[in-house]
Amino acid sequence: MSKKNHIQTGDRLLQSDKKYAHLKLKQKEKIAAWMYDETRKYCSQFDKVPENLKTDEIVSRIYDRIEAEGIWIPYREVVKHYRGKQSQILKRIRRENKAEFNSLRLQKVNFMNMCMICDGKGNVVALDKVGDSYCGTTFPGGHVEPGESFADSVIREVKEETGLIIENPKLKGIYHWFCENIHNIGYLYKVDYCEGELRSSGEGEVYWISLEEYVQKELAGGMDKVLAILIGNDFSECYCKDGEEILR
Repeated sequence: MSKKNHIQTGDRLLQSDKKYAHLKLKQKEKIAAWMYDETRKYCSQFDKVPENLKTDEIVSRIYDRIEAEGIWIPYREVVKHYRGKQSQILKRIRRENKAEFNSLRLQKVNFMNMCMICDGKGNVVALDKVGDSYCGTTFPGGHVEPGESFADSVIREVKEETGLIIENPKLKGIYHWFCENIHNIGYLYKVDYCEGELRSSGEGEVYWISLEEYVQKELAGGMDKVLAILIGNDFSECYCKDGEEILR
């Protein structure tokens, strides 16, 4: 075999002028994967893809993997090919970073509502919640159905649980917390007008009671903070974090 354009390395005779195009398809696929992998590893050291990459450092890591796999290709060929592919690789990384960022911003949400119904004479509608992990004296309310507006949902829930018809409920604030990676958000409403005959439902007994008497009852969890939002104007949010209810 002619040794022209070949070099001897140990017991291997290697083609010194071998081009990247001479590699087998599977070898090219492996090197392409390593180029992406090592570039991504390098970029992960920074908050974003840096403008000026240390190409030699990245190619050196790629070449170490090429040699470890027993593939022969001159170093200069790897440098040349990587520089030709670098912009394409970086574009892919930026696109994937954006997708990952957007994915992190998405979260599962459970929307709920609650309404303090007043009669203008100092009385409110109380609900003694039963048959649920959330029990005690509270206000009517429930969940927002898919495709339903928040206002429509609280009007519907009030009618289902009390038989009363309300109009134009006023949003006073929110009460929210995380549980099992779900963001639970309760919209708190207040209304001073209602029509219909009060009747109880499977959710529990409902009745009119003075606000003074209401606050003395065995209230459901978090209702003291709910009342702080609904009665006054100092707070519009309660966020539960690590067992603490934070009013803002």
